[in-house]
Amino acid sequence: MPFQITKVEARIANYSLHQDRVIITSLGIHDRSRYLIITLTDELENQGFGEAATVMIWSGEAAETGLWIVQNRITPLLTGSHYDHPSEILTILDRALQGNPFLKASIDIAAWDLWARRQEKPVSALIGDRKPVESVPTRFSIGAYSVEDTVRLAVESWEAGIRTLKIKTGVPGLDDVARLKAVRERLGKEPILTIDANGAYQTEDQAVAAIEELLPFNLALVEQPTPRDRIGMMARVKQRVDVPILADESIFTPGELAEALDCDAMDLLSLYPGKNGGFTNSLKMAQTAQNAGKYCVIGSNMETDLGQAAMVCLAASLTAFPVEEYASDLMTGMIYTASSTSPALELNNGRLLTPLGTGFGVEPLHD
Repeated sequence: MPFQITKVEARIANYSLHQDRVIITSLGIHDRSRYLIITLTDELENQGFGEAATVMIWSGEAAETGLWIVQNRITPLLTGSHYDHPSEILTILDRALQGNPFLKASIDIAAWDLWARRQEKPVSALIGDRKPVESVPTRFSIGAYSVEDTVRLAVESWEAGIRTLKIKTGVPGLDDVARLKAVRERLGKEPILTIDANGAYQTEDQAVAAIEELLPFNLALVEQPTPRDRIGMMARVKQRVDVPILADESIFTPGELAEALDCDAMDLLSLYPGKNGGFTNSLKMAQTAQNAGKYCVIGSNMETDLGQAAMVCLAASLTAFPVEEYASDLMTGMIYTASSTSPALELNNGRLLTPLGTGFGVEPLHD
C-alpha cells in the first residue's frame, strides 16, 4: 500500500526513573532518559510514532543532536515522496547518515507503525511467522550494586513475578562472587541467573577466569564478556567456557552479525531495533540468525513503553525468539515511574503483555 510522508516531527522528552533501580554497568550509569520522539504523518493524516533512546555512553547519540538532524537533514529527504514499503525509508537514511542507529530506528519504527495503521492492522500481522504470543517473560537487569542492594533488587524482581535476573558484572571494586552467592542464598535455586559484563573483560584469559568463577551459581548464559570491537576474542572465550554466550554490543549491524557467524562467536543474539539501526534491520538479522541455528532475545537500552512496543512485537511474532526459554529485557514497568504511552504497556506477574491494536498498539503521551 503506497504512502506519502507529508510531515516529520521530532521533540525531546524526559522520563523519570526509579533512582534506586537505575542501571550501573562497566560502561557507566544510566540515571537519566532524555529521548527523541518521532511522529510521521501521511497524506491521509494517519500517523506513526517512534522513539530514539539516545544515550551517549551506549551509541554516542544525544537527543539534541538527533533533533537537529531530523529538522535540518531528514525532513527534506523524506517529505513529499511516495513509498511502497517502510524499509525504503531506512535505505534513504542509511545513504544520507552514518551511524546514529537509535535515531534511524525511531524513524523506521514510525514508518512501520504508520504503514500498519493505514492498513488497519497490527505490525505483527505483517511480519509474523506465528500467531503472536499473548505475553513475553521479562528479564530484569540488576546494576552493579553492593551485595545488599543486589539482593534487594533481586527480591523485588522475584516478588514482581520476574523469574530471570540479569546481574551486571565486571565493575572494579565489586565482588561479583559475593553478589551472586548472596542472591542464591536468599532466593535459592529457582531464579534463572544470567550475567552481563557489557564488555568489561579486556583479555580472553580475564573473561574466562571471571566467568568460571561464577559458574558455580548455575548461570543460564553470559552476555557480552569481551569488548564490543573484539568479536574474535569473544569467539575464543566461547570455545573455552561451558555456558552459552549472548552477544550484544559486538553486533549492531547485519555486517557484524555476518562476521560473528563466520567465527562462531556466540550462541545467542541480542536484538532490538534501536541498536540495529531500525526495525527493518532487526527483522533481517533475526532471520539470518535463525537460518544459522542461533536463537534471539530482546535486549534493551532502557526504552520506554513507546520503544518497547516495537520490541515486544518482534519477540511475540517471530519464532526466532523462543520466549519461554529465554526471557527478554522488557522491564520498563520496573524502571520508569510512569508510562510514556496510551495505553500503557502492562507488566503482569513478570510478563509483558503484547499490546493490541493497529500499528504497534500505542501512542506517545504529549505531556
